Amino acid sequence: MSLITKIKQDQLQHRKNKNAEAATLLTTLIGEAEMIGKNAGNRAPSDEEVQAVIKKFIKNNTETIQHADANRGAQLVLENQVLETYLPTQLTEEALKAAVAGYLLTEGAQRNMGAIMGWLKSNYGGNYDGKVASAVVKAALS
Repeated sequence: MSLITKIKQDQLQHRKNKNAEAATLLTTLIGEAEMIGKNAGNRAPSDEEVQAVIKKFIKNNTETIQHADANRGAQLVLENQVLETYLPTQLTEEALKAAVAGYLLTEGAQRNMGAIMGWLKSNYGGNYDGKVASAVVKAALS
């Protein structure tokens, strides 16, 4: 089942359970994600595209929390918790260190920042924090 299909099912369930906040959030998310697919040839959005939209929502909420009053901030934290359930588990710093060390042990591994970051992206699909990954790679190369 695609991610957008799961979100649609959950949105319907939230509407049935009269959870208006979550239903509204998921409705907005569905609209934004489907727009990407429609703009790219009238197709359904891929899971990666939907995850990118979710990450954008979380980032915007996180930035807004810093400037919001307590009630709005609490609501945005709850929204982020709902959104995060649709994202794959992020690699920890320790897992990133192990992955980079494993890559560097392979024969013919390129020992430069760009090659390692490219390898991480192709093998882990961005399921890590880029800033943490960058720091781990820099430490491994030094």
